[in-house]
Amino acid sequence: MKTDEFKSILKECLDELGYESSKATLTIQECAKFTGIGKDKLFQLAHNQRSGFPVFKVGAKFLVNKTMLIEWLNRITLEGEVL
Repeated sequence: MKTDEFKSILKECLDELGYESSKATLTIQECAKFTGIGKDKLFQLAHNQRSGFPVFKVGAKFLVNKTMLIEWLNRITLEGEVL
């Protein structure tokens, strides 16, 4: 799947779920809905600095950079990475 096609499909899904496209970050819970990846796996990725998962902390709360998340998803998809 080409990147532009992937972005188009992802945008349609976001629109269906009612996500604001202007929001720059997602909580782990929002990220789980957005990606379909389970919260436990996302927390595991967030705690693993080697995963490359685009997360940062504000206090005790993890936030995911949405733009970098899409790039990360594209990269792991193209590389056929297993999470």
